[in-house]
Amino acid sequence: MAPRPPGAVCPKARPDPVNLFNLIREFMMASTLLTQAEFQRRWQAMAAVAEKSDYDGLLFFSTECEPANVRYLSDYWPSFETAAVLVVPGREPVLIIGPESLNYATARSRIARIIQVMDLRESSQPDYPGSTLPTWEDVLREHGVRRLGIAGYPLVPYVIMKNIAAALGSFEAIGNADALVRPVFIQKSAAEIACLKKAAQVSECGFKAVLEAIRPGMSEAELCGVATAAMLANGAEATGYPVWCCSGPNSAQAISRPTLRRIGTGEIVHFSIGAKVEGYSASIGRPVVLGQCPDGIRRFLQVGLDAANLTVELMRAGSKSGAVASQVHDYIRAQGYGHAILYGPAHGCGQMECEYPFLETSSQYVLEDGMVFMQDMFLTEKQMGFRWEDGVVVRPGGGELLSSYGRQITVL
Repeated sequence: MAPRPPGAVCPKARPDPVNLFNLIREFMMASTLLTQAEFQRRWQAMAAVAEKSDYDGLLFFSTECEPANVRYLSDYWPSFETAAVLVVPGREPVLIIGPESLNYATARSRIARIIQVMDLRESSQPDYPGSTLPTWEDVLREHGVRRLGIAGYPLVPYVIMKNIAAALGSFEAIGNADALVRPVFIQKSAAEIACLKKAAQVSECGFKAVLEAIRPGMSEAELCGVATAAMLANGAEATGYPVWCCSGPNSAQAISRPTLRRIGTGEIVHFSIGAKVEGYSASIGRPVVLGQCPDGIRRFLQVGLDAANLTVELMRAGSKSGAVASQVHDYIRAQGYGHAILYGPAHGCGQMECEYPFLETSSQYVLEDGMVFMQDMFLTEKQMGFRWEDGVVVRPGGGELLSSYGRQITVL
């Protein structure tokens, strides 16, 4: 028998894409909290939303830094490129990706059908000469879509929105479907809550590692590295967001990134540490003081902790969201810190550490059993601030904390 030329492949050795997908999916199902049945439930729920709407189908759009819509339906998290999932009643969902991600998407997606389109390439816009990928017109015509609702509407770049509109004939054929699909995202299943609980446990590992390692003179970035390493070593697939260590005057920043500033004694060192597990992001926010803690700082921290605990206590199923936020803010004002309030005391969480809905004094919705929030108490004054934050599941008797580790004033 003549030897095969270099690079030749025996036809019998070429894997069947369908069987390969099934093998990968079976492995994923055996090793994760989220089963294939959970994803099928989600597809059916979104198809039901589409069927009751004025749209022929729903397109769920995601970016690398805002992956929730697509990951919720497919378990795929785009890297460099963007991605979408098309849900049409009566049809199987379709994962839509860019030109480079087919092998990656095949290895991760719970959706069997994957389509590549040029518009979802990375933002540096490579040409891919010779590519013959389908267009939006091809995809939408195949699925019988003439009117399209888009979830993740604010994330879609104008150039992509323009091309979808051209495929449908006008911008009037496109609508913002975020409000339509939110009720599905808000109602967390038992599997989702299990993922969030595990993420909270792994986040604790990050904070424990920080408490063991922290010393005056360490940099904020160095301490973030300690927390990140501990979480990745204990089951996190990634951090839920860039881990924060904000010290001294930097602690007054409600959202931030670490710097090379070296932490000192007698100042607030504010940590926000969160792990991502199977796409779900939890968080624990804690202030730490090294050395002597001045009385003014201690009282400031205590008022925040008391307000955080009050928030959890008031998050009972059946309560009006705006009334809960107002009661918490009234307590803070009564202690003389009304000027330190920046936003409401909680926000939704799930695939993103911060997602709809927010708990604000203007909120109109009613808290329901099983809703999951991040109790997020951030106060700031006099160039210092802190955050007490934990995941909370709404229950009839009050909130159920996902973590309570280190939920006290910590002076080392």
